[in-house]
Amino acid sequence: MAKLTARQLKAIPAIVSSPTYTEGVRKAKVSRKTFYQWLKQPEFKAELDRQRDEVAAEAFGVLSQSLTQAVETLVGLLDNKDDRLKRLTAKDVIDFIIRHKENEDLDKRLTEIEKLLAEKKL
Repeated sequence: MAKLTARQLKAIPAIVSSPTYTEGVRKAKVSRKTFYQWLKQPEFKAELDRQRDEVAAEAFGVLSQSLTQAVETLVGLLDNKDDRLKRLTAKDVIDFIIRHKENEDLDKRLTEIEKLLAEKKL
């Protein structure tokens, strides 16, 4: 297994922290051609994905800390005097609940399918 070069290790954080690959490789001072050659290397791609997942997990953690406040704000809008805003808020709340229920149902179904497949392999 090939190890990452110092240049690759230095470039990954710049690429991960940028909104686009183009901006990331520019910040990292790497040509696009070189970057796309690196992407063909499983070790580089794996480390890039790992660091991107780490950044996403940190961002999700920050957002999660504000979830209660966001929900309270949304529910508070149900008491607004503007009927249009109240209707839109009510629709959002209902849509979120329906989407959550659908996701729970899908998760249960997927778990059951995985269980059945695992039993067939035995």
